[in-house]
Amino acid sequence: MSTTAPHRPTPGYRPRSAADHLPRPAGEGRSVGRGLLATLGLLLLVVGVPAALVSLVGNPLPSSLPDRSWLTAPITADALISIFAVLVWVVWAHFVLCLVAEVRAARAGRMPGLVPAGGGSQLLARRLVAGVLLLAGSATMTGHAPGQEGVPVAAVVSTDAGAAAHSGGPALANGSDAGPVARAADGVEALTAGAAAAATAERQQPTVTKFYEVNPPSGRHHDTLWDIADRTLGDPFRYKEIFELNKDRVQPDGRRLIDADLIQPGWQLVMPADATGPDIASVRTHTPLTRSTTEVATDALAGGGRVGAAEAGAARTDGVRAGHLQGGAVVDGAGTAEASDAASRDVAPPTGSSVDLGELALGGGMVLAGLALALGSRRGPYGTPGAEEQALRLAGDPGRADLLDRALRHLAAGRRQQALPLPDAAVVYLDDDQVIVHLAVADDPGLPPAPWRTTEGGRVWSVSSGDLVGQQPTGGAPWPGLVALARTHGYEVLVDLEHAPGLVSVGGSAEVAREVVLSMVVDLVTHPWSDSVDVTLVGFAGQEALAELAPGRVRTVVSIDEALAGARRDAERRTALLRGLGVDGVLAGRLAGSGRELRPHVLVLSGDPSPEQAQQLTDLTGGGRSGLAAVCVGQSLAARWRFGVDQGGTLDLGVLGVSGTARRLRHEDLALVAGWVRSAAADAAEATSAAAALDPAGALRTLPDEGRGLAAAAQPMAAPGTARASVGLLGPVLVSAQGTLNPAREQLLTELVTLVALHPEGVHDAVLRVSLWPRGVEDDVVTATLAAAVQWLGTDADGTPLLDNRAGRWQLSPQVHVDWLELVAVAGDAADDRHRVTDLLTRARGEAFSGTPVGRYTWLAFHQAARDARVLVTAVARRAAAAHASAQDAPLAERTLRSALQLVPRSQALWRDLVRLTGGGDPGAAGAVVAELHRALGHDRDGLEPETVALVEHLLPDGRELG
Repeated sequence: MSTTAPHRPTPGYRPRSAADHLPRPAGEGRSVGRGLLATLGLLLLVVGVPAALVSLVGNPLPSSLPDRSWLTAPITADALISIFAVLVWVVWAHFVLCLVAEVRAARAGRMPGLVPAGGGSQLLARRLVAGVLLLAGSATMTGHAPGQEGVPVAAVVSTDAGAAAHSGGPALANGSDAGPVARAADGVEALTAGAAAAATAERQQPTVTKFYEVNPPSGRHHDTLWDIADRTLGDPFRYKEIFELNKDRVQPDGRRLIDADLIQPGWQLVMPADATGPDIASVRTHTPLTRSTTEVATDALAGGGRVGAAEAGAARTDGVRAGHLQGGAVVDGAGTAEASDAASRDVAPPTGSSVDLGELALGGGMVLAGLALALGSRRGPYGTPGAEEQALRLAGDPGRADLLDRALRHLAAGRRQQALPLPDAAVVYLDDDQVIVHLAVADDPGLPPAPWRTTEGGRVWSVSSGDLVGQQPTGGAPWPGLVALARTHGYEVLVDLEHAPGLVSVGGSAEVAREVVLSMVVDLVTHPWSDSVDVTLVGFAGQEALAELAPGRVRTVVSIDEALAGARRDAERRTALLRGLGVDGVLAGRLAGSGRELRPHVLVLSGDPSPEQAQQLTDLTGGGRSGLAAVCVGQSLAARWRFGVDQGGTLDLGVLGVSGTARRLRHEDLALVAGWVRSAAADAAEATSAAAALDPAGALRTLPDEGRGLAAAAQPMAAPGTARASVGLLGPVLVSAQGTLNPAREQLLTELVTLVALHPEGVHDAVLRVSLWPRGVEDDVVTATLAAAVQWLGTDADGTPLLDNRAGRWQLSPQVHVDWLELVAVAGDAADDRHRVTDLLTRARGEAFSGTPVGRYTWLAFHQAARDARVLVTAVARRAAAAHASAQDAPLAERTLRSALQLVPRSQALWRDLVRLTGGGDPGAAGAVVAELHRALGHDRDGLEPETVALVEHLLPDGRELG
């Protein structure tokens, strides 16, 4: 959440400190000149104009009441001058009002309100006030303090006593108040010193830089640079110094400070040398004379010891993640090239770094995210993500897709709780931070469920990403027919095809229109909010590629008449279903829980229908939301919504009143992705078959180094009840620690601890850097983050940090319990202890390695441990469940399988075992479990494995509908 000034600050001036000798920043001379000119201009306008009018024209106020004679008096030169003077006085008074508004706004630290008819007068007043403030700021401006941007930070060596108390970190056992932050600093300093020794880099004497961490909002108060300067420097006007010191520095969340009025919780601000207060942390810095810290760390990583394969893989993976799209290809980002190259000296170069996405970029981030989701779905739970999937994820916008899905499902669930109907959506706008829904309603729809907000008289509903943190609503999506059509002003523009009052046509350039329609189809069959929309294609070349993306959901026919016949049957089935549910309309049926049966059916035509066919389409789709929609390429006169796109890709949505850059997909690129999908499906079949045949010992042998290193790390690990901290990976990622932390930094610190937990052999600083900050980061941010993580985890009984740097690598103490390592230990030593296996699995909290925040943990999706955990869970669960069943303990066997399915919900091997166990002699029970299987598979519900299909046909020979 951004922070702005909430109250009116009290300006003041304090004599400068000993920092006055620091060099002035570049451009300060120009600032002084501009400020002097602005001050002179203000004096001329505010004082000079009225003084000139009084001296040249006279007092503007009359000395007596006017009589009626002035109406008939002749118009003389003096009269004209007086009239002109009155006009000047009016303009001057209006300018003074504008000036007062601007001054008050500047003092309060907020944006000024608009003065009626302000226009140029208010703009002039704003510029003059800004110039005067610039002059005032120059009077108190200092230069960059030592350790500013560009000067690497090596170690945190001290914190003010008040800062230690504020952070809540425990003191050392010997009574020292250095605390875990200082110990973390020692670890980082040791690492940097080792790297420096390896490179024999000369260093200057250390200097001290001070930092301030922006706090999250407390009540109604939001932190501002003005308030920070007031608290730590004693002079609020010195906020400009803080801004200059931190301008464009990369912060822990990847963003930069570019606006003095916009700071974010968790940011680390470099402070002037004389900053004081309980929230100021002091950092010792070293300035290399010859080589940068990054070069030193890179050389140490390459020559100071062999890098483990898993660690090198993480560095390689994130080298691609740091890439950006240039000319249709993913190119390694310069910020991670050195560390990635160094980390991969002992392994093959990554293939993902050279994946050519061709013209797929025309589809935009949302389409690429959908394609990545389709590719991941076909990979299955045991397949290894390929370079193509990685490239799609990195170039796409999975964060936006996830935000939209969660927001819409939350909205539907909230309306269900309110016992209110779902309104129709006309247009939806989406960016990284919010979803804005423009409703198509004539009547008042009522208030949306919290945290959704309403504007424009209730016609616009919106929700921000921050409002949905931690919320994972269940139930169907309200508008599965939404498709992303264009991008405008940074927003994705989505339209609900189901809401169209008839045929939708896309005309203009025929070639580009076809690409727009193909993009719409991919949206419909790949994104989670589509809830398995069915699509019938008529007359498209290369339709097989679309069928590969979503097996069972894309149907191809040779004529429009055949498509119309299928649409009529579908409409009749829906009408009967709604009648049976006793609800009025498709949206009400979805709220009642029949979303899958009422999923939309979209007809997509490659050309204009005939007048007769167009009339039939209108009859089927023009009577309100029916679950049917029709789209054609070409500007059909029968269409109710007519969109047009030109050769350059600008899309006009006609009556919807929106235009933007069209989302497009070419047949050639779609065929390319279809090839990737086929390859992923073939690999998935092989991996799934192999995983289903593994016993626990065999599963361990599939781990790197046959799991020996992981098993060794698990041996001294504390039990869950006695550990001083824990890392939970068998479910949503969770770190529990004894210390306190800034909530704004919890996600980053959790990711850091998770990365270290997955590498018991230790994580080198360079690998940690490219994993957590693939687009680059300042050394001081890395140092401060490591120190905060050390403080958060705390110490063991001897005062040793639970997160420490040992021999140049960051490692966790055995006093930190990691459930993933416990799983490895159980698979190796206690796989035959069915009760211990069940006890471990019943602690599952959800899908393994899930619950990671959008925009973070990209490296985790491609980490081998996620796949290895699913293989191990399947092997040990099947062994334990079989042992329970042999001991005639069916309830415990079912509990074991269901716990394992929480961790690996898409494992059809586990589902088959559950079907056999619970429904061997009861078709009804078997049907209920198979229905659960369909719901768990989601997008993959049509991709049943041959063994699953054979088992279902054997237990349910009547072929009944299974949900």
